[in-house]
Amino acid sequence: MNLSFNGNELYKGFNLVTSIVPSSTIKHVLQGIRFEVRNAVETAPDKQQSGAVCTLTATDLEVLVKYTLSVKESVGEGSIVLPAVRVNNILREWAGNEEVLVSFDVETGLKPVCNCILKSGKGRFRIAGEDSSQFPVIPVADVKGFVEIDGGIIGDMIGKVIHAASTMRARSTLCGVFVKIDNEEIVVAAADGNRLSMVKRKVENPGGVSMSGIATVKCLTFLQRFSSESKGILKVGIGESQILFMSERGEVVSQLIDGQYPKYEDVIPKDNDKRVEVKRDELITVVRMASFMTSEGYNVVKFAFKDGRLTLMSKAAEVGEAELEIDANYKGPDFEICFNPEYVLDALKVSDSETVVMELKDNSSAALFRTGHEQLSVIMPIELK
Repeated sequence: MNLSFNGNELYKGFNLVTSIVPSSTIKHVLQGIRFEVRNAVETAPDKQQSGAVCTLTATDLEVLVKYTLSVKESVGEGSIVLPAVRVNNILREWAGNEEVLVSFDVETGLKPVCNCILKSGKGRFRIAGEDSSQFPVIPVADVKGFVEIDGGIIGDMIGKVIHAASTMRARSTLCGVFVKIDNEEIVVAAADGNRLSMVKRKVENPGGVSMSGIATVKCLTFLQRFSSESKGILKVGIGESQILFMSERGEVVSQLIDGQYPKYEDVIPKDNDKRVEVKRDELITVVRMASFMTSEGYNVVKFAFKDGRLTLMSKAAEVGEAELEIDANYKGPDFEICFNPEYVLDALKVSDSETVVMELKDNSSAALFRTGHEQLSVIMPIELK
């Protein structure tokens, strides 16, 4: 088996799938990447491609990723499992090289012997691999229908909500991100009990499929990178226990989190009667500066609204105090409410609008932050005693 790759393309693909490889595991083979080369005419669904295709596969038994690379030159077919981190380190050093040569052979028997040779420039490595037949596969068992969406759009959607997912394992359903597809709309939402972030976008759904599930944060974090590298259209399918993303460059399969996700629609306030409009960048600046005068034990910033302005105040013992003011489009009674500044900053940083609208009711009810087109965050206030 003799193969030739562009150094940068090989490193980008290998580095991408390496991020799924677990740092420690009972099964040693899981710390490797399955490196497989097949004739493209045999593997391509449309049978129109020619030449060879290399497929890199990695899994932690919850998420499985396949990523395909074109091969500049090839002789033969086969597969081997290569140590992910060790090979990735080598390829990183050769990323700028025009050509990286890969060859491997597998001697079958009671104990197969697998060796790989990497060459580039004047460098050469011989690396011990593992038998690819021992590498686990996650079968796609129950995903029936698919919708299509631009990979960049879904990557952006994930980035707008993932900060709100819970990190407390005791609340496992809230540790994931809810994905719902209905008609021509995809909704992505995350919550941790103190806040909710949600965004909607349009999808191509000619089959009219309706599906939903709770995806893991690890899967969706990886998908952001995968969609950036793959570019183009992603096919998305959700089954009873799996979520599947497919592009021309590969696929990502992940187990869903079992359980019923809370009805996020019920959390979104409908009767907040106070409306405030502010410039996003100005609000980010003053919230961040006010957070300088908070402490780990008292991470609170007070928002005080008066006609035409918003004043932020913070104070912590043995730290100091701050008072900052910005213009605000607000008409109504004087009003005060307190928030965790980190929650507010997380919502503002992913906003793609120059202005942010806050809808409020009283100092003990959830506040609604409209941060972009079909994008919102709900944040519970902190009640001062």
